[in-house]
Amino acid sequence: MNAAPSPEPAAPARQIGVTPNFFAQHNGSRFRTPVDLQVTPDCASHFLVVGGCLAQPIPDIAAMISPDYKGDFILLNNFDAFPEIPPAQAQEYDFQIIHIPLRSVFGNAYFQLPDDVARHEEFLQQTQDYLARYLANVVKLNTQHKLLTFVLGFMVPQQNQRGRFQPRYDVRNVMHFVERLNMFLAAEVAKLENAHFVDIDQISGSIGKKNVQDDTVWSFTHGTSLSDGDHDHDLNRIQPPTSMQQHYSARWLEFFEALLHEIFAMHRTLKQQDTVKLVAVDLDDTLWRGVAAEGTLGVLEGWPMGFIETLLILKRRGILLAIVSKNDEAFIRSNWNSIVQGQISLADFAVLKINFRSKAENLAEILQEVNLRPENAVMIDDNPVERAAIQTRLPAVRVLGSQLYYLKRVLLWSAETQTGAITAESARKTEMVQAQLQRESARKELSHEEFLQTLDLRVSLAVLHDTKDVHMSRALELFNKTNQFNTIGVRYTLEECHQLFVSGHQLFIIQAEDRFTKYGLVGAAWVNQNCIEHLVMSCRALGLGIEDSFVSWLANHLAEKKTPTLLGQLQFTTANLACRQIFSRNGFNSLAENSILWSRALELPLALPRHVTLSVSSGKAAEAGHPLASIDDRKLPGTGEVLHGADKVELATAAR
Repeated sequence: MNAAPSPEPAAPARQIGVTPNFFAQHNGSRFRTPVDLQVTPDCASHFLVVGGCLAQPIPDIAAMISPDYKGDFILLNNFDAFPEIPPAQAQEYDFQIIHIPLRSVFGNAYFQLPDDVARHEEFLQQTQDYLARYLANVVKLNTQHKLLTFVLGFMVPQQNQRGRFQPRYDVRNVMHFVERLNMFLAAEVAKLENAHFVDIDQISGSIGKKNVQDDTVWSFTHGTSLSDGDHDHDLNRIQPPTSMQQHYSARWLEFFEALLHEIFAMHRTLKQQDTVKLVAVDLDDTLWRGVAAEGTLGVLEGWPMGFIETLLILKRRGILLAIVSKNDEAFIRSNWNSIVQGQISLADFAVLKINFRSKAENLAEILQEVNLRPENAVMIDDNPVERAAIQTRLPAVRVLGSQLYYLKRVLLWSAETQTGAITAESARKTEMVQAQLQRESARKELSHEEFLQTLDLRVSLAVLHDTKDVHMSRALELFNKTNQFNTIGVRYTLEECHQLFVSGHQLFIIQAEDRFTKYGLVGAAWVNQNCIEHLVMSCRALGLGIEDSFVSWLANHLAEKKTPTLLGQLQFTTANLACRQIFSRNGFNSLAENSILWSRALELPLALPRHVTLSVSSGKAAEAGHPLASIDDRKLPGTGEVLHGADKVELATAAR
């Protein structure tokens, strides 16, 4: 009997290739700083480089990357005195890069020490003292002017000079000695304002230490890049050697490019360019392998576990997570833990849209519910048809998913998903948004006025006087990330904030909580004498009258100080529709001679809404004679009335 013919093998699915351009974009000097989420090009930068020979090529290589990068170099070896730089010149720099030559603090005594742990620990302490003194000398522009500063660490040597069988984490091992110096330097930099440690050892490791570092040839204490810098000195030998790059695969140019990309990426993050605030994910063949409802689930190990891990890290950074999936919600909910094997909870996602509607419509609905713009969202989906539909409906949304092996690195390493500081508000953002959605659900069941009366809304004000305040990071984050309620749309560096404080400005912070949750620090305002120059409010706090409460308190406080008028600045932007009525509804009039300036006479009080309880915290004493020099502790329950000239309106109604 003839055997039955074997079935024809199924045609293999078309694989997604890797083009040379795509490969180049994700390897080499760009490996650590992917640009898949970058929308806005890097802006021109003028920066200062201070340090030894390792740092000297940085300005020229930056200009090779882009002619918009202009760097000035100051050579400082050993303990040279830092030159005097006029304040006007210092203000021209966007940031500075500091390199401390390892030789300047390490010296050559290390290899002359007795083979004794205690003696090496003593030498380490002396070296750390030298390092602290050197750092204090070279960061004067930071300490005096709060100039944004990036301090380069040291490259760790490649081998334990004592031998492969000797203890790795022993201070007598030069590798560990330099690691301890890096730990110390990072801690010292963390004590400074507006200064950040750059781990160049990690950059060297990414490219390959054998291709970057000079410790295979030169002294361990030299600590710079492998190059042909001294080849000319060896040409008079009987047999002159060929250049260093013919003996070793020297990739020093790639190293410097990667270093600069790292610093430019950090600069982008601090400027909050193209910030990602929400990541929405599909489920089948995106969060896990296979289709759950069809019973074709694959193993979770591998990239799915890496992706789940990534989402949890993003959540801790303050990025909201959402699910947008065409699935049976009841099935997904009942089988969730068995599918993901307990690695992530549905509660880790701020919003769920699991249904058979258009994913583009679901995503648009999510953005509306959480008060975010499409520009701040990323959607990840394995289906090219769905990705195309989302990009057609929401062109500003960044869409990923075609290359699943890149998801973890792009989401974790991109400048757009990082933040200069993880604040308490950032870490609790998912919980706060879930409470916001619960609050909005309750709002639908009551009239707006009834809803506000049930909130038990408590608002507290405090004033900051310098950039060292513990709340400064969150306040700066609000100014630089808020778009919808942002009265003038200006972004700030910490250096610019320092200058505002020096000029007499005060920074008010606004915190809030209600019966649903503690929202934390949701608003901030720069006030100069009797003018609200800049007011921002988190989107999750809009529509509750919090911003009106601040304006009302400030008006009454200034009236007590016999100040005749309160001013406010309002500059229309493409995104700040939510704040355009803040002054008009509180009795301000636009000044004909200055279209962005609004004014309100203070002879009539501006009452707080009845649903708000306001407390004001004491601040440091301001300069004598400043109208806000004394702020006492008190609680101010609302009266519900706001006087607009001769008219009375309910703030609760006006604040809708």
